[in-house]
Amino acid sequence: MKKTLILIIIIIIKIQLISAQDAKFKTLIMYNFTKLIDWPSKDGNFTIYVLGSSDIIKELKSFTTNRKAGGIQTIEVKEIVLNEVGNCNILFIPSSESGNLQAVITKLNGSKTLLITEKSGLTKKGAGISFINEGGTWKYEFNEGNITNKGLKVSSDFKQLGIAK
Repeated sequence: MKKTLILIIIIIIKIQLISAQDAKFKTLIMYNFTKLIDWPSKDGNFTIYVLGSSDIIKELKSFTTNRKAGGIQTIEVKEIVLNEVGNCNILFIPSSESGNLQAVITKLNGSKTLLITEKSGLTKKGAGISFINEGGTWKYEFNEGNITNKGLKVSSDFKQLGIAK
């Protein structure tokens, strides 16, 4: 009984560490998107919204403190619910909220918001970028058409680092 309890505790700790590492990777990559994508407006704060509850919100807030998007804009991170979806620079949709992708796209019609998800295949359904895990390694796939339709322009470095879909 005692060995089983210790084993369960070890497994829970490992899962939490993996989840934290995943959130750190996604946060770092999202921050780099602020540099690798040409944003049409450099005025005001650079806003990153996270739809629903996600481990990434804490990591994003911590990492972006005292950092600037494009070296000039203060980064504002906010957790939102579906009815609060509105114009922002980046909207991150965690896998738990993937079913809301079409509703988000409808709400953001005409905006210059980059949609980032963490479920493979959503770039074919309107997302600009999706984080994917291939063989234990996190990568991102992107749909350049979905990104450029938002008035955003991707750099050649962005294209080289990601997987075009």
